[in-house]
Amino acid sequence: MNSIDEQAATDYLAQRLGTPVQLVKMRQTFPGASRETYLVDLLIKDESHSFALRVDPPNEGYGCPFPLRHEWEVYSRLWRSDVPVPEPLWFDENQDFAEGRPHMVRRLVEGSTAIPGLYDQDAEGKRLRRRVAFECAEKLALVHRTDWKALGFDQFIDPPASPAEANLHELDYWYARWCEKRPYASPMVEEAFAWLRENVPKDAPRISIIKGNNGVGEELWRDGRIVAMCDWELTGLSDGALDLAFSQGTLSLSDFHEVMAHYAACVGAEVSPHRLAYAHFFIWLKQHVLGSCYLYGVWAEGRRKEAYMLSFGLVTTAFTGRYVGRCIGRDLVEAFAEVSGRESSYYRGID
Repeated sequence: MNSIDEQAATDYLAQRLGTPVQLVKMRQTFPGASRETYLVDLLIKDESHSFALRVDPPNEGYGCPFPLRHEWEVYSRLWRSDVPVPEPLWFDENQDFAEGRPHMVRRLVEGSTAIPGLYDQDAEGKRLRRRVAFECAEKLALVHRTDWKALGFDQFIDPPASPAEANLHELDYWYARWCEKRPYASPMVEEAFAWLRENVPKDAPRISIIKGNNGVGEELWRDGRIVAMCDWELTGLSDGALDLAFSQGTLSLSDFHEVMAHYAACVGAEVSPHRLAYAHFFIWLKQHVLGSCYLYGVWAEGRRKEAYMLSFGLVTTAFTGRYVGRCIGRDLVEAFAEVSGRESSYYRGID
């Protein structure tokens, strides 16, 4: 059930847009584990307009450590760059609308998070998967090359002191979140953080904007191309290799060696085996923190009641135990090759 009344949303949008509007359709996207997102179609002077309304859930029950304003700041700055994002319109809070909860509104870009034919087992499906993997690599490289200082990202994100400290800076941030929010004691998580600290890469070529979760299912696609990159709630400043490990299988849709070579050519720097192996283990551990502290934890505290908050939390924590717990103390690259099931290539990831 929507927590935002359709008439209330219509009246609010009319007031903010400064013109009468007619609601055509309003639907809430699923699952919305972090925030509530509503897609709203309006008629304004007989012309069709579509918007995305992003709202914090009640009781501060959002499923990530960053406030919604963080995501708004990312959109508003990237809108001035070459990175394709939907146009951000406004951010507000402490209003009569939505019980005063923080919310943001952006224009809706025509596209889809799904790509028809992507998994077809024929020659065209194979060619499509290659195009999609290359497109994702190109757009991530664009994000990672973007001048975050010129866009003012350091005004709302604490950056690492140097590229050599980028991965340690990010590791420290997420360990602090674990210590602050952990709903239970876990020697495995403590050991995993210590293991990664001992093996943290120092060869990041630059400090980059990192998107967080990305790939098919996160971005808006049209005709096999990304027309808008969405879901910036986990954005940070660190090593771009971390995004390569959080692409949800998109970069493995085609030959991963070829895709990584294409990414390296686009970003202007190679990705070492150590950086990429570390990135995958770090992302799995980060997912554990998100799952246990910001999904299961929010559910256990009674701030969210949806069953998927519980199930997401349990799945992500079980995943960490399976792929990280049995590798602690080992060589990163060798361990990743084994848990990936692709001993011939640490680049190929998990099926």
